Amino acid sequence: MIDTIAQYIYNRSMLSFTGHKKAVLRQRLEERMTSLELPNLAAYWDYMRQNSHEEPMLFDLLTTNETFFFRNGKQFDYLRQTIVPFIEEERGREVIRSWGQERPVSSQSIMKLRILCAGCSTGEEPYSVAMTLLDALRYPKAWDIEILAGDISESCITFAAAGYYENTRLKGMPHSCAGKYMRRTADGATVQDEVKRLVRFCRLNLGNIINGEPFPGFPPDFAGFDIIFCRNVMIYFSVEAQQQLVDTLSRSLLPGGFLFTGDAEPLHLYDHKLEAVREAGCLIYRNAETRKDVLSV
Repeated sequence: MIDTIAQYIYNRSMLSFTGHKKAVLRQRLEERMTSLELPNLAAYWDYMRQNSHEEPMLFDLLTTNETFFFRNGKQFDYLRQTIVPFIEEERGREVIRSWGQERPVSSQSIMKLRILCAGCSTGEEPYSVAMTLLDALRYPKAWDIEILAGDISESCITFAAAGYYENTRLKGMPHSCAGKYMRRTADGATVQDEVKRLVRFCRLNLGNIINGEPFPGFPPDFAGFDIIFCRNVMIYFSVEAQQQLVDTLSRSLLPGGFLFTGDAEPLHLYDHKLEAVREAGCLIYRNAETRKDVLSV
């Protein structure tokens, strides 16, 4: 029966629970069965098929959700010190070039940033990205910024959208950011509204995206993201699905855009046309295709 449930999970999400991962799945299902007072996996399988509300609970069990603010500091340093200034300069030139066109493009359509945080867990990553942008951009209010933060776990999305973190979850948060972008309480802190406004949380099933569905809230012809964070996510996919995910993320990246992966997810294992940003000293890749009047939606 464990194989039946694992196959169901794969069919619905492309998340893979084979080999040693199957034991992890079994342990988490046993904990769930205990809470439901069900005797065995067959009873749980019947229960899930008869109760539509159980599938979201099942997906809540599947991922570890280990994350913290500004995880992998080198990546955030490079984002702040190099990528954001590069994008500012590039878009500024586009605005100036547009002035000489017969039909000038509005600066609002150029000064856009669309960022994806796939597998955002409890929100520390997208909030860290938002704080970095607010710090690094010279005129952040001049930009139209949207960070799409998605996870397959609905409970994680609910937690992240609330934006409250106990003190134990604030490790890695620079004091400067905590002071500017968090409202402190005795036991923790809440993300300030100016940061929250940049982030849109949603349930995101990457298996559906791989199979051709549009990103939530974007049209099917959406041009792509300027920056994608997909860190410590590929480990949950089979080798075949990992290649498909790399293909999908590559297609979803605008020309000149950047892809951030996890510490254990170097892309040299896969076929792709992205270039490693070696001077970053961490795992960042770039779509080296030249940007030609391609604007984010």
